[in-house]
Amino acid sequence: MSLETFKKQPLGGVDRRSLVGALSEHGASAAAELLRSHRARIQPAGTKIASDTAVLLLGGSNGITRAVALHLLFGEKAAVYGVHLDSEKMQIGPHHVKALTEAAEAEGLTARFWNADATRPQTVEEVVGALKERYRAVHLVNGIAAGATKRYAEHGPTLVRDLDVAFDPVLQVPDFSRAESIRRLGMVEVEVATEADIERTNKFMGTSTLLWAEPLAAAGLLAAGESVVAFCDYDYPDDDPVYAMGPLAGAKLLQRKSMQEIKERFGVHAVRICYPPVATTALGAIPGGLLMYGLSAQILKERGQLEDVLDLARGTMDLWKPGFAGEELRLDEAYKAALPEFNARKDELTAEDIPGALHLLFESESAAKG
Repeated sequence: MSLETFKKQPLGGVDRRSLVGALSEHGASAAAELLRSHRARIQPAGTKIASDTAVLLLGGSNGITRAVALHLLFGEKAAVYGVHLDSEKMQIGPHHVKALTEAAEAEGLTARFWNADATRPQTVEEVVGALKERYRAVHLVNGIAAGATKRYAEHGPTLVRDLDVAFDPVLQVPDFSRAESIRRLGMVEVEVATEADIERTNKFMGTSTLLWAEPLAAAGLLAAGESVVAFCDYDYPDDDPVYAMGPLAGAKLLQRKSMQEIKERFGVHAVRICYPPVATTALGAIPGGLLMYGLSAQILKERGQLEDVLDLARGTMDLWKPGFAGEELRLDEAYKAALPEFNARKDELTAEDIPGALHLLFESESAAKG
């Protein structure tokens, strides 16, 4: 049976005017409540981050990098600096940052964020200058997610299976916690990227780590043999019709190449962090991404292996544990092992199977609330 084609709407089709109103009324309280909930789960992970160093996150206002910031601050008591780019009126990120920095200040911890374009030379100069005034060394984690979820012209447009999922209108993440939020299975269009799309994706997700590493090194803040320079990656299948055949893949390849250059030039620990799909705002923008997450999460839940952003953030702390010297930090092993089962189920999935095929995601949430 053929599937209907539907248009993939930003944030699941939330009305822009109601979005602004919801954030204005509930953004601060929702961010504060989520922070309280997450902090209750954070325990020290045993990292050895020197007191005269800081961790700089490109990102940190939402998703996995926000969770990494929380673990660094409240678990490891590390100084955290972040550069994110969010609309003050239309995105939850600034509310998360405000809640995080206020909580850190109340505990005498250091957390400072800039809401600015991380690829602007002026931003880089200002942040590096602030770090140089206070620290001997810096660790850098690049979590920028700002790429074109399209295909290269030689592959042409296509249709891919995806889920239509309602988003939480305040936290702006796909809501898999309720059956009624998982609205349908269908086909969505993947467009062809323009040259401007490709250039922008390469700028933000391909060369941005080197853009920061060079001035940090020039300022004496990248300590050879000590500083960690890492970027958040996704190890996509070679035949993925979106990720593998468009600017996202091209940017990842550029990023990996630049990491080798950073390692050779500055003598730092250059690490690629491989995460599985997670139900974040960014994932919701990728055609096929919500189906990839939802169905793989169901399988991992069945196997007792599903991890959320806090679990993955805790795993990320391995970067700073004594003895870690790898060029990859694999936090996606269970997900990779589940891919054969995912592909088998995906091929058999029908519109009538939704949302039942994902029942553990919302049933377990309901049981936890009950």
